Amino acid sequence: MQGFVFDLRQSVRGFTREPGFTALAVLALAIGVGSSTAMFSVVDAALLRPLPYRAPERLIEVISVEGTGQRVPMGAVEFFELERRATTVEAIGAFYPHSATVASPSGPRQARMANLSASIFATLGIAPARGRAFEAAEDFAGGQQVVIVSDAFWRRELGADPGILGRTLQVDHKPAVVVGVLPRGVAFPRIEKYELFLPLGITAEQAALSAARSGLYGIARLKPGITPAVARAEMNAIVHATNGYGVMVEPLLQWLTGEEAPALRAAFAAVLLLLVIACANVALLLLMRGTARGRDLAIRAALGGGHRRVAFQQMAEGVLLAMAGGALGLVLAAFAVHGVVALAPAGIPRLNELHVDWRMAAFALLASLISGALAGAAAAWHALRSDLFLLLKEGGAFATPSGTRSRVRDGLVVAQLALALLLATGAGLLVRSLERLSAVPLGLEPTNLVASFVYPQGGPFTPATAQLLAATKAIPGVQGAALVGYLPLDASRGWDDSLTVEGRNPTDTTPDVASINWFSPGYLATAGIRLVKGRDLGTSDGAYSAPVAVVNETFVARFLSGREPIGALFGSYDWPGTSFAVVGVVQDVRQWGPASTSLPEVYLPQLQFARNEQAYRDGAMLVVKSGLPPGRVEAALRAAAAPLSSQLLLGSSRPLDDYLGWHFRQRRFQLGLAVAFASAALVLAALGVYGAMAFSVVQRRRELAVRAALGAQRRQLSALVLARGARLALFGVSLGVLGAVALSRFLAALLYGVSERDPLTFAVVAATLGTVALAASLLPAIAAARLDPMTVLRSE
Repeated sequence: MQGFVFDLRQSVRGFTREPGFTALAVLALAIGVGSSTAMFSVVDAALLRPLPYRAPERLIEVISVEGTGQRVPMGAVEFFELERRATTVEAIGAFYPHSATVASPSGPRQARMANLSASIFATLGIAPARGRAFEAAEDFAGGQQVVIVSDAFWRRELGADPGILGRTLQVDHKPAVVVGVLPRGVAFPRIEKYELFLPLGITAEQAALSAARSGLYGIARLKPGITPAVARAEMNAIVHATNGYGVMVEPLLQWLTGEEAPALRAAFAAVLLLLVIACANVALLLLMRGTARGRDLAIRAALGGGHRRVAFQQMAEGVLLAMAGGALGLVLAAFAVHGVVALAPAGIPRLNELHVDWRMAAFALLASLISGALAGAAAAWHALRSDLFLLLKEGGAFATPSGTRSRVRDGLVVAQLALALLLATGAGLLVRSLERLSAVPLGLEPTNLVASFVYPQGGPFTPATAQLLAATKAIPGVQGAALVGYLPLDASRGWDDSLTVEGRNPTDTTPDVASINWFSPGYLATAGIRLVKGRDLGTSDGAYSAPVAVVNETFVARFLSGREPIGALFGSYDWPGTSFAVVGVVQDVRQWGPASTSLPEVYLPQLQFARNEQAYRDGAMLVVKSGLPPGRVEAALRAAAAPLSSQLLLGSSRPLDDYLGWHFRQRRFQLGLAVAFASAALVLAALGVYGAMAFSVVQRRRELAVRAALGAQRRQLSALVLARGARLALFGVSLGVLGAVALSRFLAALLYGVSERDPLTFAVVAATLGTVALAASLLPAIAAARLDPMTVLRSE
């Protein structure tokens, strides 16, 4: 132990005399350890840690299944039957996520809201920090509206008011009394960033229809000793006897992370590869440093240190470098974690649980120790294989056969190039995938479109919106304006409805469902949505004229296949007793983003949609087409809406491209990580190639000088070095391509419109890496060409 401590002190002195080498090695390890530690923290929070609820291993998600096998949210009747009759679970709760308009002190705005059953608090083991949870009677509509707020909303919007209980908020234009505040850092599954929570509030109409969908997601707590399969069998029987539907269950953690788990595992594998590249880079640096110090180490061994002591010193140097790199990497990882929390899209599960803690520090320490051991192993191995007599006789180079020395160095370089190609190929595939996704036709033209939410404030809403539209169209530079119930790309709004299409016979378990929307005249032209057949909705489609609708192509293909769509009739659950006639067909619009398929969609005239007063009072989106800057458009809209402030309020304006960008955020985040990792790998690989080539030139100075003295031209000397670099690049690229072909299938779930073995991506990445390797060999090649043979031979 005392000898090891002495070796550490000697290593520290040696590193201080070589600051350039030390800085390069520490930085390489810091990049590897820091990135892997940060990514471990994300994976740990999302996939490895138990959920922050009581006995989380017994929590399961419960969802209904149609007769076709399609998973759908639960109906209220199903939930209450399970709550009443299921014996395999201790408790079962449910929630319904959506958005709402809240009039907070900072002004009216859209807020994420969820309706919760009273039982969900006991199911998860959550209790409000202030006030009370919901009561069972509040699962049904009819009583006083109450609300529980998140800790973040209480602090940000309500000033952390200690007297918040009993205060009234306007939620969706209705008063709601605050009865509780959630504890800080506590969140419900899948709705971690939601701010307002209302009771279920099931109406008598919903409770009377056994097959009606209520948009509920169920969470149950199994009784001790009960498996999910046993619970599913019982609940499936209960629900099937109630309305013919079935039930699917899965562990809650699996439900929360299932969609994102492949991307997180791929990212973690990528940073581990980056850590291996960093280890190989530092191992190469230590190997070259040990070779250059060969005579000093040989003298120490000859004076009684022995081979093993010299080898232990090489290991100590590797561990010391790794600990310094790990310390810097931990600092970088802490900054990276805070950056991920601030910048990552909402799709990453359990992001609210991500923070710097002892697990992160422990991983950094472990990664550093393993990295140091691996990095020092190559130099230690060479020390053990050294021939002291030959080493002292030759005066400075290890007596290990030169072929062995060069093969080890070359192997490390080839390994770095191959691993760098793996990472670069993954990044290239994600780039190609994003390009394909960006080229998907949306069915509308978002360029130069600005949208603002319009809130009903009191009084007649329809006349106020008509005045707002007239004032908006009169703004100079505005090319068109219209109202629509919800934007196609706004995933926070919109709803589905059960239909009865003439000539079809849906069942309770296989209903015909379509998205319901509405718009004012001129919306199709403003948004750039093409009319395929029939006519547009116009001013003649008034509140008391014949009920009509425009449908999309998917509606026709699914419900009216082989029939003439114009004139076809259908009814809707939310408009009982009304039969709508199809008067037009529009092209499909990707309502839920470019990666999703189009769903059947129905557009109603504004005045006819207004018959459903409750839905109509949810507000609308004002869509404006203008070449003016969005800021100027918003200022003009606010001026136009000012005289109508007693009847409506205008929310902030956003370009429609922002809504589109929301659907790309997660893919762009994945791409950003992949490009960052691949770039770091390319830089480290390039440094490895450069270091190996430069050291090779130094080692072969005598040989190169002799060649020059015997008549070799400068270009021939450069060609020798470049040829060696090209061979290493060829071997590295070849191995990397084979590895990428074998492993790229794990990226298939993250790609859109491109094969995981896309030839163009593989060719471009291979050519890029080969070019980088040759460029890294160029400076050593130039140095070889500039050698003065007489000077070198005299010094030797």
